[in-house]
Amino acid sequence: MTGKPDGEANIKTCVLVLLVSALLAGLAPEAPAQNFGEAFRRVAPSVVVIRAKGRDVETGGQSSFSETGSGVLISPDGKVMTAAHVVHAMDVVTVEFLGGETVSAKVIASEPAADLSLLQLERVPPGVKSSPLADSDTVQVGDPVIIVGAPYGLSYSLSAGL
Repeated sequence: MTGKPDGEANIKTCVLVLLVSALLAGLAPEAPAQNFGEAFRRVAPSVVVIRAKGRDVETGGQSSFSETGSGVLISPDGKVMTAAHVVHAMDVVTVEFLGGETVSAKVIASEPAADLSLLQLERVPPGVKSSPLADSDTVQVGDPVIIVGAPYGLSYSLSAGL
């Protein structure tokens, strides 16, 4: 023996590897392909438009102001995640669902430094489904992402990027 692999043994090994790979690929569960439209239709019912009203104390009196943003229903018991800059320290917060139904909400947690707030709905409209949070540890730079929201009151828009 010269220590070099036999050409016929290399071919047999390659064929064996290909066969095992083909068998394993056949056993692996298929992941359904999903385009942006399918993803949008799946999550849009849990996306909400948020309208908030607040007061600002100025020299010479008070002025009122309002904010509009978006959020997502993340639990069946009525928790909505949104941006803190929309609802933090606001007096009145309402949440509007896809069908137009409006529900009052209260801020139950807010972290302005992370621009995240959690709302609790007064009630969850019948038939509305939540979109639970996914595992962000699995997302990597370069993965495609979509954002469904209502920026500046533009209800139910979709943005895509990497």
